[in-house]
Amino acid sequence: MASQRPRLPDRVEELQHALAAFEVDGEVEIPRPLAELQKLRPVAYAEIKALRRYLDGYSPFETKHGVKGAQFENVLVVLGRGWNQYNFGEMLELAGAAVVPAGKQAAFERNRNLFYVACSRPKRRLTLLFTQELPNAALAKLQEWFGAGSIEALVF
Repeated sequence: MASQRPRLPDRVEELQHALAAFEVDGEVEIPRPLAELQKLRPVAYAEIKALRRYLDGYSPFETKHGVKGAQFENVLVVLGRGWNQYNFGEMLELAGAAVVPAGKQAAFERNRNLFYVACSRPKRRLTLLFTQELPNAALAKLQEWFGAGSIEALVF
């Protein structure tokens, strides 16, 4: 009975045979291509397919910078203080202020623009998860923009 699996490329078959024939005696180090194949063999095919999809640009995860122009059904935006160029808590505070101080204008605009890019990606649902404690003025601005009933504090 013929196998339902597609035929392996010649190079992979050659490596399979070479790996099977390789004798581990401790004196000769296993060649790199064989070592790579040996490490790859126990990996589930579903994981390899998922990696291929990710490398081809299909991923449920993206950076805020990487989604400009894209749209998704549902979006979860994680916002925090992990990168010192962005402080979304401060941006939200300044968005509620009458005037943005001149020394903070560039940072405010950079944060506001990235916040807009991230928040304008969903077609249906948006969830913002802040991993930093937000000042009251920032929470007030979020309530103004998204509605007080949309804000939920998570306590750990």
